[in-house]
Amino acid sequence: METETLFLLDRNAVSLIKDAVAGREPPNAKKQADLVTLRALDVPQHSISALLSIMEGARGNADSIGEKVDCLIEETDAIAEFFLRARTDSVYLRVLSNLVAQIFTGSRESQWDERAEFLVKAAPLVVQKIAARKRRGVENELVSLALETSLAANDAIVMLFLACLYGNDAARKVIKPTEPNAYNVLSDVHAISRVGMVKAAARQISRPIKVRFHTLDEGLRDVLKHVDIVRPRFTSAGGLAMQMRYGLRLFPELAATESIALLQRLEDAAVK
Repeated sequence: METETLFLLDRNAVSLIKDAVAGREPPNAKKQADLVTLRALDVPQHSISALLSIMEGARGNADSIGEKVDCLIEETDAIAEFFLRARTDSVYLRVLSNLVAQIFTGSRESQWDERAEFLVKAAPLVVQKIAARKRRGVENELVSLALETSLAANDAIVMLFLACLYGNDAARKVIKPTEPNAYNVLSDVHAISRVGMVKAAARQISRPIKVRFHTLDEGLRDVLKHVDIVRPRFTSAGGLAMQMRYGLRLFPELAATESIALLQRLEDAAVK
C-alpha cells in the first residue's frame, strides 16, 4: 500500500517509543494514552520518521558528529522495532548515517543566533502576566527588540512571545520565560520550518502525501493548532521559502478585531 500520510515524530514521542521498546512501562496514565495513540499510527498507509527528533538531538544541546550518529542509530532502531506495519525511513537513514550526521551537525537554521538573542532579552518582559492596560506598551517593546536583533516583527519567535503576552498559556509553556533554554525553545520554533522543508519535498512528488508533525509537547501542540504553513517550496537557489499564517485564537485575550489589528501592525512593521 502506498503512503498517504507521513508522520514526523518529535523528541518526546521518540523517547516514549524507546522506553516501550526497552520494556519500560509508561509512568502515568497520560503517557499510556500517548503510547496508545502512537501504536494507532502503525497502519500500512502511514510512513513514520524520527528525522525531526534526530535533527534536535538527545542531549538538549548541539551534538558532535559522533553523538549525532549514535542518536540516529538508537532512534531509527527503536522506530523500526516499534512500527511493524507502517513504513519507516530507518534503513535509509542508517545507510546514510555518517552523511546525515555531518549535515545536521554542521548546519542550523539562519537567524538562529538572532532568535536566541531575542529570546534572552525578551523573556524578562513576559515573566509575569501583564495587565491588559500595559500590554500594548510591552508589545511595542517586543517589536522594537525584534527589529534591533535583525528579526522581522512577525518572526515566529516574536509571534510566540506576543501570544504569551496576550494570554496564550501554551505559548508560555513553550517559552518558559522564568528560565528560558534557548536550544529547547528554538528547536520547538524551528520545528515549524523543518516540517515546512519536508512538506516542500513532498510537494515535488507526483502523488500527494500529507505531512503531519506528531508532538507530545502539549504547549507546542496547542500553539501549532493556530499556525499554518502556506505554500512551502524550494527556491532556485536551494533555500526554503514559505509563508506562515497565524490564527486569531493564537491571542486568546484579544477580540477578533484586535487580533486582526495586531497582525496588521506586525505586517506593517515587517515591511518597513
